[in-house]
Amino acid sequence: MIEIHDENGKVTRLVVRANRSMSWRANVYLAASLGCICMGIALALASFGLWLVIPFAGAEFILILVCLYLTLRRLSRKEVITVDKEAIRLEWGYNHPEVTVNLPRRWSRLSYSCADSSFETGDLSVAAHGRRYTLGRSLNREEKKALYTELKAVLGR
Repeated sequence: MIEIHDENGKVTRLVVRANRSMSWRANVYLAASLGCICMGIALALASFGLWLVIPFAGAEFILILVCLYLTLRRLSRKEVITVDKEAIRLEWGYNHPEVTVNLPRRWSRLSYSCADSSFETGDLSVAAHGRRYTLGRSLNREEKKALYTELKAVLGR
């Protein structure tokens, strides 16, 4: 998902983040319902004397919670691309910028390449002074093309 903020035509800020199909609350409800089903089956089996199933059901539930948390954490990562007259600022992070890179606009080169395979999302990057930075890692092919088109228009190339 790409959000575009244009401040007085001088500074353009693009916020890139993954499409989160479910909110945190919806994921909590999903985890709770799966936990109830899993523990319900385990307790039913325990009533027939198969009590050893209960620890494995608990471990399975904890694994589900960990996987949901890691997935939501990965999907909450943002990329902020700020373009002004002189520079391009790239920022990556979750709640605040954890990595910040400043590139001179004049020497920056934007590139996008994509294979013909339907499984490939393409490679969008900006490079300057021998360093290359990948953009839009969480985007699909169409969203990367839209980001490339928008950045190309902003950079005037």
